[in-house]
Amino acid sequence: EHTNMHLFGGMIGWLLAAAVVLIPTFFVGRYAQTRPPLLTSSRAKSGFGGVLWLFLAGQIGWLLTLVWQTVYMTSELWFMLERNSQTMLAAFVAVVPGLVSICIGAWVIWQIAAKRSPNAVAFAVVGVWLMGPCAAMLQSWYFGLALTEMSLIQLFGWSIGWSLYFVLSPRVALTYGTPRGKRIAEGLEK
Repeated sequence: EHTNMHLFGGMIGWLLAAAVVLIPTFFVGRYAQTRPPLLTSSRAKSGFGGVLWLFLAGQIGWLLTLVWQTVYMTSELWFMLERNSQTMLAAFVAVVPGLVSICIGAWVIWQIAAKRSPNAVAFAVVGVWLMGPCAAMLQSWYFGLALTEMSLIQLFGWSIGWSLYFVLSPRVALTYGTPRGKRIAEGLEK
């Protein structure tokens, strides 16, 4: 019976976590769908949709995780600072990359959902790299901590995968009006 309660509690936790990510994803995504694409083509879909929903859900999940981690770390550091004010620099270096990553994450979501320009795509790609591998490596280097193989695969996999998607996707090219999107809209490229 104890095992059943543990499984039930775990499932409730997963359902709550999914709701915390999926509810804002739904509302932000619906807003993004109200923003028309810059270009259209009979050869490819345009506008917010398809795989962009996965990107949005992933970014919102990542952003919420960063907020939770940063709030937790900040509360712990305030406790440490009360006991030893010499740890101020370490506290600053521990918290600031998280705060910067939260701002970048919100900016990336805003660019993808609300903006329709080639710059939005560029900002999203740069933002994913800054808030992922760059922030993690900076913190790892400063604190002398090794990143696990799995965390490196996740950070770089996410960043490389979405960078490739934003470069190769006809939907992205048309929606945000990239030079490739113009070629697709003119029938010069698929």
